[in-house]
Amino acid sequence: MRGRRAAARNQQFLLGLLVVSLIVIGSLLFGTIKTQAAPAETSYKYYTSVQIERGDTLWNIAGNYITDEYDSMEEYIAEICELNHISAEDIHTGGYLTIPYYSNEVLD
Repeated sequence: MRGRRAAARNQQFLLGLLVVSLIVIGSLLFGTIKTQAAPAETSYKYYTSVQIERGDTLWNIAGNYITDEYDSMEEYIAEICELNHISAEDIHTGGYLTIPYYSNEVLD
């Protein structure tokens, strides 16, 4: 008789533990989905033309225009180089660069 009661209690305990675990996992997943579902502000990608001045480097030009949408300065500079078909060292005073940037404003 004691063996059956102990087995029944163990089953109830495991069932309760399973229910609590499912509730915790469900609320974690729901919280994640809820957080991801919140709409962020829409960012629009734009391009501008920048004239290279004496003493400018690609690094300081990029530093003036980089936005949070880029993971790193290296990624941003690589995009600028690709857009302009140049290497990072290949900028010259008086030349122009096409620079990408993001904005929440809709420009006409």
